[in-house]
Amino acid sequence: MRIKKEMHHIHDKSYKDLFSNKELLVDMIQNFVKSSWIKEIKKDNIELVNKSYILSDYEELESDIVYKATIDGREVIFYILLEFQSYVDYSMPIRLFLYMSEIWREVLKNTKQAEVKSKEFRLPAIVPLVLYNGEYKWTVEKKFKNIINKSELFGNNIIDFEYILIDINKYEKEELMELKNLVSAVFLLDQKVDIEEFISRVKDIAIDFNNLTEEQKMMLRHWLRVTLSDELKGNLGEKIEDILIAKKEEVNRMTSNISKTIKETFAKTREEGMEKGIEEGIEKGIEKARQKDVEIVLKLLTKKFGALDDVLKKKIEKLDSDKLSSIIENILDIESLQEVIKSI
Repeated sequence: MRIKKEMHHIHDKSYKDLFSNKELLVDMIQNFVKSSWIKEIKKDNIELVNKSYILSDYEELESDIVYKATIDGREVIFYILLEFQSYVDYSMPIRLFLYMSEIWREVLKNTKQAEVKSKEFRLPAIVPLVLYNGEYKWTVEKKFKNIINKSELFGNNIIDFEYILIDINKYEKEELMELKNLVSAVFLLDQKVDIEEFISRVKDIAIDFNNLTEEQKMMLRHWLRVTLSDELKGNLGEKIEDILIAKKEEVNRMTSNISKTIKETFAKTREEGMEKGIEEGIEKGIEKARQKDVEIVLKLLTKKFGALDDVLKKKIEKLDSDKLSSIIENILDIESLQEVIKSI
């Protein structure tokens, strides 16, 4: 049973909604990025840029979020590309390079030429991040230089940068449980796990994530609602969502009931599938036997009366098993093809 929807645009929208909240963005950077500059990023010096830089070639694949921060009087732009494909995309460094170029192009377009030409002018720093939740290991080069042919010949004379990868599935459950914030809760529920483990994680979050505000619980509930698979939609999906906002004394009872319902549903689905398989198997067996009878009838008639015309062959190929059996049983008594034609 699929727990999460595979469609990238669902995750696209849900993650963009979440990380358009700058507090969550800062929490993610502080907890999942290991760089010295993260201590400079605070909720009061970061701002969401209300502009998209997605290129037309990739607009169906991803959603971008751009933040800018002011550090020591200098502007730093964080470009976040949310990547939700189930397969690894080796063009990522190229795509990021194009996005960064577009951002700088926008900066230059809105800056006076005299200022651009001055000795003091500096482009804003851009830190590209890739948030990845795919099933397979991310094996794409992180350094741009490594995808340039014969880059070793040119050393520092060619452009280079390294993007930051946040791979949701590489974090251990215990590591995420220890953080107890909204970002780690989302990562816990978006990892590839079976249905029983998924329900267990919803329960653990409801009981142990005491730092979540009511607003954050509702944000998590909404995220869960739009990303649950079709199998868990409807009444069952609502019950799963309700665990997140239930009183702690009710959580164990609710998860127990949901687990029981899922097991019963799975057992029923499996039983129905087996019955369907048996029925399909019987039908295939009957059709196979009928086709064998068609071959026998055609051979017997050809041997007794010579070559058959195509019209008669097609009629015989459409006969049911009873009529085919009748011809086989009475083949010695049949004196002409006209008798066969009349009988079918």
